[in-house]
Amino acid sequence: MLNSLHFKNIALFGNLEIDFDKGFTAFTGQTGSGKSIFIDTLNALLASKKTSLDNRLVAEGASFSSIEGVFSVLQNTKDWLINQEFDVDEELIVSREWRLKENKYKSRFRINGVLVNRDQISELRSLLFDFTLQGDTYILNDSLDQLNLLDSLGLNKIKESITKVKQDWKIWNEANFKLEQARVRFNDSKKEFEEMQYIYNDLDNLELEDPNEQIKLETDQNRLSNLLRLKEGVKLLLTRLSESLDEYPSIIDHADFCINQLKSLSQIDSSLEPIFESFYTITNKLNDLIYQINDYEKTLDVDPSFLNDLQVRLSTLKFYQKKYKRNIPDLMRYKNELNNSLSLQDSSSNVNELSSVENKKRTIRDKSNKDLSSIRKTIASQLEEKLIMSLKKLGIPNVRFKVIFEECEPTINGIDKVNFMFSANPGIPLAPLSETASGGEKSRVLLAIKAIFSTFEDCNLLIFDEIDSGVSGSISSYVANLLSELSHHRQVFCVTHQPLIAAFADNHFAFKKSVSAGQTKSVVINLKEIPDRQRELALLAGGEIVEANAYAASLLEHKAA
Repeated sequence: MLNSLHFKNIALFGNLEIDFDKGFTAFTGQTGSGKSIFIDTLNALLASKKTSLDNRLVAEGASFSSIEGVFSVLQNTKDWLINQEFDVDEELIVSREWRLKENKYKSRFRINGVLVNRDQISELRSLLFDFTLQGDTYILNDSLDQLNLLDSLGLNKIKESITKVKQDWKIWNEANFKLEQARVRFNDSKKEFEEMQYIYNDLDNLELEDPNEQIKLETDQNRLSNLLRLKEGVKLLLTRLSESLDEYPSIIDHADFCINQLKSLSQIDSSLEPIFESFYTITNKLNDLIYQINDYEKTLDVDPSFLNDLQVRLSTLKFYQKKYKRNIPDLMRYKNELNNSLSLQDSSSNVNELSSVENKKRTIRDKSNKDLSSIRKTIASQLEEKLIMSLKKLGIPNVRFKVIFEECEPTINGIDKVNFMFSANPGIPLAPLSETASGGEKSRVLLAIKAIFSTFEDCNLLIFDEIDSGVSGSISSYVANLLSELSHHRQVFCVTHQPLIAAFADNHFAFKKSVSAGQTKSVVINLKEIPDRQRELALLAGGEIVEANAYAASLLEHKAA
């Protein structure tokens, strides 16, 4: 519970200390007296998100302002403090301060004097405060908010299941993310594989075997292009070397004559034998040369179409070199590299393995989702029964209420999408609460839900800001009794304009606005004495008139009774 609040340089209040007791505390006062600002200070003390409106709580001209709340420590708060490694005492001190630096207000939070971040404050807020403010009925319009309300009603029963659903979803989501990444990589590698396969087949069809093929082909092309000239030249060579003409003997004829002469002379003079041997060797080489020229001459007897085939091959080789921007030797190496890459195992086995893991995690996730959904439906049935009973007492005698479940794609919150269905009048079919209920009816639904919620959880402080707006008579009496019953489980704060509801409070604070020297200030008065409370209730009932005073007195007598 909240034991006390301490303000320093806070707008309207200045420097102020307020002590609170357990039970039901009512806050009353004329419009503009500071009730809303007071609620804002509670909101700002444990602000879950940053907003520029918080700075308006700083008193004009102040360079430093602060709000400090002192709380009793319940078990859930104690557990959180231990988990966050804070020292634990009987009281918890939470403060927020604003300092003016470079014409801007810098805000920071402390827990037991230790600086903390906003995430920690947001977590602590849910343990210390539960706000139900004017306009909060919007949470009844959204399916996710409705689901969160449903979960909060049975949090003790499904806390473990909700935690498991979140954990199993995160584990599955991680496995699914890895699988999708592997599939993307596999598809990319598959495209790369197909491209590599195409290039390899393309080069394989080229049938490259000799890195010097182009040079040889160009040589052959040059030879075949001059075939006639080559044939004529070879014919003349052979004629000169081996074929005798009538008046001109051939070189072979001359060589044979010389051999015979050297042979005869060496028989006379043996010193000529080395010359004979050398000349004999030359003659044999000359004969070998003639044989080679004859063989060459035979190569010149080719099909004329061969030149065309050769030129086509040359053109093909040049095209591939340009296509892949590589010369013949590099194309041959490239083909071998592709062959090695293609022979490596692809990544499909990894995808299959990850798919198997994802499927197992999906099965676990789905089981957790179904278990949670079953528990939620049980809680929804209990909510329907209790809510209908409460709403009838809140002045909607013919109310019907139903929680409709729709299965959706699994998320971190499970597979349930819920819709609160509502009908306030006979003959009117059930329709979404967001579409069919009036503002006043939504307020009463929210109040009834909060009342049911309070019996399940150990939140320190329930704060209602004019939740009773738009109700009167016997309904106001039921609201008053409801708030009083809630205070048996919790500390309850309620800002109200209803004298009947304020009369049921265990504690009563009145806000009074005063203007002095052009400065507006709000004074908070703890009405401990019966006469003081009676005067305040009379003002709420209609002013300083006999009937109002009598009504106020009767309310307090009823409360005392």
